[in-house]
Amino acid sequence: MTDDWTTYWDRGEAMEGRLWQAQCDFFVSRVREEIALGPDDVLLDIGCGRGYATAAPAPELREAHGADTSLHALQEARRRCAGIPGLTFHHLAPDAYLDIHRLPVRDVSVIFCVSVVQYYKNIGEVRTLIANAKKIAAPGCRMLLADLLMDYNPYLDVAGVLIGGLESGTFFAKLHEVFSGKHRLYGRTRAAHPVLTMLRAELEAVCAAENVPLRFIRRNLTGNRFRTHALIEIRPKENSARRPERPEDSPPSRQQAAFAAETGG
Repeated sequence: MTDDWTTYWDRGEAMEGRLWQAQCDFFVSRVREEIALGPDDVLLDIGCGRGYATAAPAPELREAHGADTSLHALQEARRRCAGIPGLTFHHLAPDAYLDIHRLPVRDVSVIFCVSVVQYYKNIGEVRTLIANAKKIAAPGCRMLLADLLMDYNPYLDVAGVLIGGLESGTFFAKLHEVFSGKHRLYGRTRAAHPVLTMLRAELEAVCAAENVPLRFIRRNLTGNRFRTHALIEIRPKENSARRPERPEDSPPSRQQAAFAAETGG
């Protein structure tokens, strides 16, 4: 994440709160169909912003933790979520935003990382994030990297925002954001500091190198119809049963097949 992206997100002008809330509600409802959440789970939400996705499942979890580089967002998150038991927010230093293993959080069973990875500098930082997640993960930990820019086409991406808005009930709010001054500021920052795009094979190679199984999810989780999402088993349980693939999910990659053959999975 570049200094300018950190500054941009710390301005607190990225998106209206009502749109954040609507997108969060949509995201959490879809995630529940992919990841079972329960009273024994410890959630870490990386890049939590104002804490919408962190707070939504918090009452039903053992613990929920949000982490962000933006002090402005964390202040708002703590104000909004005061009184929710088991919910804590942590600051990530802007020059050490990958150091999640240094947070006072352990035995994490679920990790959200939503609309964050595209602001990293390179695929090597994604591998560092996964490696650091392994240091605090409980057996069976699942990590969701959501809203990935894969096989990227900018025109298709804008279309995905609007089509996804129809699915999530946020079409007119998103249309307003696209033509607002806030979006122009985002565009200027993005022009100076391009977002990270990647190929599926690049993330597959990273997960193979870290010995973590990977499954791509192509259904709409975040309100952008054409973004890709990756569900990673950070610390697989021994002899754990694998969840059947959905028709819309991708088949196992060659790296996954090789990993399964090596481990007897």
